[in-house]
Amino acid sequence: MKYFEFDKHEYWALVAAETVEVAYEVYAKEVGGEDGNPESVKEEGEAVEVTKELAFGKFLNAVAHLEENKGRTIKDFTNEFLNHENTTILITSELA
Repeated sequence: MKYFEFDKHEYWALVAAETVEVAYEVYAKEVGGEDGNPESVKEEGEAVEVTKELAFGKFLNAVAHLEENKGRTIKDFTNEFLNHENTTILITSELA
């Protein structure tokens, strides 16, 4: 799995996808995009591929402190992170 950050777009998101093309499709469908069109997402800006380690760090930073996650282990968070396939991992709080 590869990880892509959409930081030049109207809404920030971190997406797990097999390819950058799939990442655009996921973003268009799950986050935003004119009529779910991946082409409009591409026009808005390039998705930036980030390392698995950086993506996991962002994920952990966003969810580990939440009350509902108290008592979970690093293994729990790792398994949850690695189970993301062709989907949005994190999204701007404006849309959450």
